Amino acid sequence: MQPSVTSTPPSELEATGLEGTEIQRSTLSETLTTKLREQILSGRLVAGMPLPTERNIGLAFGVGRTTVREALRSLIASGFVERQGKKLVVKDARLVPEQEADHGASVVKASIQEVFDTRRLLEVEGARLAALNRTPKDLTALREVLDRMNPTDPAGYHALDEEFHTLVMAASGNSILAQVYRTTRPMLFKGQGFWQVFGQLALAEGAPPPVVGGRKSHEEIYAAIDAKDPATAARLAEEHLTRVEQALVERVGRS
Repeated sequence: MQPSVTSTPPSELEATGLEGTEIQRSTLSETLTTKLREQILSGRLVAGMPLPTERNIGLAFGVGRTTVREALRSLIASGFVERQGKKLVVKDARLVPEQEADHGASVVKASIQEVFDTRRLLEVEGARLAALNRTPKDLTALREVLDRMNPTDPAGYHALDEEFHTLVMAASGNSILAQVYRTTRPMLFKGQGFWQVFGQLALAEGAPPPVVGGRKSHEEIYAAIDAKDPATAARLAEEHLTRVEQALVERVGRS
């Protein structure tokens, strides 16, 4: 239980020499609201589409029904979704109040930048080391993943994309770096539950597949690792991550 917060008498506050402002505590429902706004602003949840069920949203994000319901009430109040009979339906992002849309887009862009800043820190060095230390077994595993990558299957593609980058880190020969990467994967990639709920929804509405980066750049990274060219492998890894980041940010901007 959180301790109760009592107000400080003005005389005591002045004595501290501080100019205090109330600190707001983020809740699970607020975080979930932001995540769902991201889906709408990025175009993954298309206007006119019914939202997934409360149960499926809860499973995708690992939260309870109460949290989901609070988040949905917030989305209704801010104009992102509307009730149509028993369903909640996504509203056209262009009709969302400008202040709400701007705030949501800013949160999405900041989140994307943080993720890719972190991925660059880990993966550029990982690719460089992989080119120096990879084994025939590493190359075989990477080749098998590449051969299975199919951009027309977004959910499958993203799962294999995650596997490819994880294998590169394992091929680095640095067990600590590889372990750090495996530990942070849930924050660097969307989980399978997310793709089960949202991965095919945009495609069902005729939107282009949400695949960026492409197989070609993965092939180039693989070729540099195979050729034992650490400088090229590091450069290609950085360029790949930067392209993906820019494509995602641009997608948010078009929403």
